Amino acid sequence: MYNFLLSLDYNIFFFINGNLSNPLFDWFMPMLDKPGPYLLPFILLWIYLIFKTKTRKLFILLLVPLTILCVDQSGLAIKKLEMRARPWVGQESGMVNHLGGSGGKHKSFPSNHAANAAALAVIFSFLVRKPRYIFWVFATIVMFSRIYIGVHYPADIIAGGLLGFVISKLIIFAFEKIKLLNKKGG
Repeated sequence: MYNFLLSLDYNIFFFINGNLSNPLFDWFMPMLDKPGPYLLPFILLWIYLIFKTKTRKLFILLLVPLTILCVDQSGLAIKKLEMRARPWVGQESGMVNHLGGSGGKHKSFPSNHAANAAALAVIFSFLVRKPRYIFWVFATIVMFSRIYIGVHYPADIIAGGLLGFVISKLIIFAFEKIKLLNKKGG
């Protein structure tokens, strides 16, 4: 079973990284390698929500940085175990269309980009309920880009996405419980 899953992981990786290669994606997907440009809209939305909201300002103020901190540090702690080399480092490196950075050679699992993108999607879907699909489209594009540019395998992305999803849901749950306790106590 393990060999089957590993083979499936490699096959999906090489399909996305090689077969789907095209000039538009070769130009666009590497832009998502550094978080700065794609985080700016989230930061602006977060600031807007802090000032727009009449109640729960402290909740919104703390929710985003606390979640990203927890998700990112959890992902980094797992990466330190060096469970998997990045695709462009392994035996198949000559077949990889490597368009991303060259950091963390042996720290592929899990993908922190995927973890943070999923966490942001959960948080902003919770805070801004109407166009919540937009946040998940964004997260999916970021996750896809990690495979496309050759820096992560699909299993790294799935694990990172699950990590971000679970931690952000737990933090929201904890904040909601604290809010309920404060209502009962006051």
